[in-house]
Order: sequence, then structure tokens, then C-alpha cells
Amino acid sequence: MNSAIRISVLIKALNEEKNIAACIESVLRETAGMAVEIILADSLSNDRTVEIAQRYPVRIVQFVHRQDRGAAAAAQLAYQYAQGEYIYLIDGDMELASGYLNEALRQMDEHPNWAGVAGTLQDTRVNNMFDRHRVQTKPSAQAGEVAYLNGGGLYRKAAIDALGYFAHRYLPAFEEAELGLRLQQAGWRLMRLALPAVSHTGHDEKTAAMFVRMWRNGYARANGLLLKSAYRGGFLKPAILLNRFPLLLLSLFTLMLSAPLLPLLASLAGLGWLGLFILLLLKKRHLSDAAFSFFYWHYNLAGLIHGLCTPLPPAGQPIASICLSHHEQ
Repeated sequence: MNSAIRISVLIKALNEEKNIAACIESVLRETAGMAVEIILADSLSNDRTVEIAQRYPVRIVQFVHRQDRGAAAAAQLAYQYAQGEYIYLIDGDMELASGYLNEALRQMDEHPNWAGVAGTLQDTRVNNMFDRHRVQTKPSAQAGEVAYLNGGGLYRKAAIDALGYFAHRYLPAFEEAELGLRLQQAGWRLMRLALPAVSHTGHDEKTAAMFVRMWRNGYARANGLLLKSAYRGGFLKPAILLNRFPLLLLSLFTLMLSAPLLPLLASLAGLGWLGLFILLLLKKRHLSDAAFSFFYWHYNLAGLIHGLCTPLPPAGQPIASICLSHHEQ
């Protein structure tokens, strides 16, 4: 850690030529006057992301091996270069909200038992059912103490260093949840402020295409891998709670398969499965929203089983990388 650097801003990017300039400019605006370093971890983009980023005072690092790429791996790669007292994680399709970072830093300075703090995420576009679901459920809008900081956040680097790594490089998703659970197990607290932190642009992609992409890139199996990491790390119970819906479905299907031996119990499980959809429909009050959530639970169950059957290497190994540019900041 370099005590002269107040904050290291870590940006994850893959093919963000449409958004990366706005992202970096928002960071530069909100860190004006601070001792800051900006580190862009580029996941071997094949568009103009790097070319555009090189116009700014940003350190750009890339993976050496294509197979190392991933959302968590990009966060960990950027972290390998970070030297600040605090680190802030943001995606390349996000922009920092005015005034948020100063308040987050003030809160962290005043609360030495906080490992991290975030604000709320504002979606600027709703392009598919995933966006619609996120806007409706507002997973990044709950103010107060939280289990993890999805949507990016500000972290105390000393707390992360004590854990050994920032993001589990082999998790294709849920890296922020895994980090939050590790921090809480170590006695730290995580907070979300009732203050806009970032705006999120997202990408033009249809719902069906997202389901296919998430399966192909491994995102779908991340919940099963999270359970494996939690079991090894001793924080399995909160990880189970995060996966309660697919695990509930797994229990119901297991009981339904017991029909030859326990026909009554299997019938009750079948009614319970149907009842879940009815409850969703009553809650959502919209057939398409209920159908999406119900299907997504089953999709997550399939991914969970796939993840449990997938090897998960240890997280601590350094990631091979190259530094493309390093501007003095």
C-alpha cells in the first residue's frame, strides 16, 4: 500500500468503447483534487476500449491468457496493481454520481469498523427482462447494513489485504457476494448509503440471448461455485441463504422423484411447486414478470448443479498480466 495514494479506482471493461470515456471522465471529475490512481483491467477487448482509455491518465492492464478472463478475475487483476488506502470498484458501463465518492470516503474515515460502503445503482435503460427484474427488485437500493456490495463499492484496502485476495478469480459471477461474506466472517461491516452512487447503462441484448450467453460464459454456474467456496471458507450458511430459491426447488424436485416410495409426500411437493408460481403471480401482478422469475429460479438451479460439479481451484494465485500504459496521475 502506498500511503500517498488516497484511493485506487478499479475499472473492469470488456468491449466498452461506447461507455468507457464517460466512465473514466466521471471518475476524474469525482476524484479531482484527490491523490488517486485509476486502473483499468481490460479483458482483451476487440473494439476501441483500450484506444479510447489511453487518452486519459489511466493505468491499463490486460490478461496474458484469454482463458483467465472473467468478471471476478478482472477485479482481482486490477487489485493486483492497487496501492491506495481505499479501493473503489466500478464497471466500464457505469458512471459515478456527483458527490457520492466524497461522502463515501467521509463515512469510511468515521467508521473504522466498516470494510466497505456503497450507494444505490440507477439503471438508465431497461432493455430486457433482466433489467426489468433488477429495476423492480432494487437489489442495489437497500440502505443500511448489507451482506455484500453488489453494483460496485468503496473498500478499505487493509481489510482486503488481510483476507489475501479481493475477488475470487475463478468465480464467473457473485464475486462481490463472496467477498462480502468473507469480510463479515472476519468481523467487518458493510453498509449501503441512501445516496445515488452510479448510473448503469447496460447493453442492448434480448432476454433469450442473455440466458444463452450466461450459460456459455459460465455465469450460470457461479452460484454452485459460490457454495463450494463458502464451504471451504466456513461461511456456508449465508451462502445457502443467498441461494434459497434454487435450493428450495431442488428440495421439491427431490421429493417429487420419491413418488414410487412416498406418493403423498411427492404430491404435496408438486402442489408446493405449483403454489410457488401462484404466489409469484400474486406478488408480481404480471404474468410475464412471474414467468420470468419462475423460469430464472429453474435456470439457477440447473446452473447451481453444474457449478457444484465443476472444479474450483484455489483463489490465491496471481494472474498473469501486462501493463499497456501508465500515466502519472
